[in-house]
Amino acid sequence: MTKALLCEMDRALTEFPLLEAPAYDVAPSDLLRAVLEVALKGSNDPLVLAVSGGRDSMALLHAMARWAPQRIATVATFDHGTGSYATDAASLVAAQARRLGLTVVRERARTTAVNEAGWRDARWSFLRRVARGFTARVVTAHTRDDQLETIVMRALRGSGARGLAALAAPSPVLRPWLGVSRAELARWVESEALLYLEDPMNASLRFLRGRVRHEWLPTFAQSAPGFAEAMLALGERAAAWRRDVERLLDGSGIAVHANGGRLTVPARFLEQTTDGGRAVLWPAICARVGVTLDANGTRAAVGFTMSQRRGAHITLAGGATIERRHDGRGDLFEVRRAASHVAMWPVYEGPSEALPPRFGRWRFRRLGVEPLAHDAWCIGLPTGTPVVVRPWTEGDRIRTAGAPAGRRVTRYFTESRVPVLDRPSWPVVVVAGEPVWIPGVCRGLAAPSRPGRPELIWYRCEREFD
Repeated sequence: MTKALLCEMDRALTEFPLLEAPAYDVAPSDLLRAVLEVALKGSNDPLVLAVSGGRDSMALLHAMARWAPQRIATVATFDHGTGSYATDAASLVAAQARRLGLTVVRERARTTAVNEAGWRDARWSFLRRVARGFTARVVTAHTRDDQLETIVMRALRGSGARGLAALAAPSPVLRPWLGVSRAELARWVESEALLYLEDPMNASLRFLRGRVRHEWLPTFAQSAPGFAEAMLALGERAAAWRRDVERLLDGSGIAVHANGGRLTVPARFLEQTTDGGRAVLWPAICARVGVTLDANGTRAAVGFTMSQRRGAHITLAGGATIERRHDGRGDLFEVRRAASHVAMWPVYEGPSEALPPRFGRWRFRRLGVEPLAHDAWCIGLPTGTPVVVRPWTEGDRIRTAGAPAGRRVTRYFTESRVPVLDRPSWPVVVVAGEPVWIPGVCRGLAAPSRPGRPELIWYRCEREFD
């Protein structure tokens, strides 16, 4: 155990010396219904219930179906592909949800992760996709015990205030059971005779959470009465601090783009504080687009803040980027979550009659008539022409009226003010092995677009901003 954690434990136990878990002189059903009503009161969003098949999540399923069925968009269950338990649990969830008259989205992992982080990432990728599909908010069954375990695990790893907020941190995820213990849920599940499956991994000491749950917390409880409550209070203080930081960011001029993949923040907001302040703000800013900054990433972001060179950028762990740029609003920092790798985008090869409707974040839309004026976003292709659409690559050259011998596409990107970070995903249309069109940038001499030819098929390329 780290010295910092021992000091924090001692301080917390001094401030909260003999706290005990609250005792409720109410029936389990009355308690859970009241807790659920309070949790749902702050939002009218439709909800995606994340149900694993375990006791806590099955309690969530049945409680929501009984007391707030109109709020449920769907039930989502994920089979990690780790064996018969995972499949049986997903099947139980699907059967019980349908019996309750609810829709179910079920998915099995395409590849099997080998550790807790991999399982969590796969599960949350699935849940976020389902939530986007239903324009809904995810609800999980995390309990007070889960919060306690997470606080202790993060303290052991040296987390600061941001990490110690744990599951109580501001989040789009709704966690109605966070103030309820597993024991309280168990009493209700048993009184209602609800079906659930016990995950065998819950008893395992293979992973850190299992050791914290079965070995360390019982030891702490025995040797330091009030330890659990002191740690929970520590987590709540950290969560309150994070809420204050989020309120500050709400007034900073941050603009998050449509699908949450990137944001901009005015440079002056970060420049007017100290390095210490920037070390607090940058992780909170990046978190708004799903980018987690480790200590190295935070140091890099803080050091980059005072760079005055527009167009400069840094790449963070995982492929996320921070770029400094300028537009009508002034100097900005743009944070981008890592995009899908360009190699994952299919290269289109086919006739001019059927360009791909989608190419990464781009769309090709067929026009009914020829554009009235020259537009670099449009091109006309003769029928029956073999066409290739692929991402831009270093070394691409295109012949234009201004450079009939050919010129690097990067020069045209620069003249068109295409950011460096956008270029690897930019489409290039190739005919007979030669680039003929860089949408929105230029058309080449080889582009077979001649006004007045009825056999031309006209296309417009449009970018989908994320």
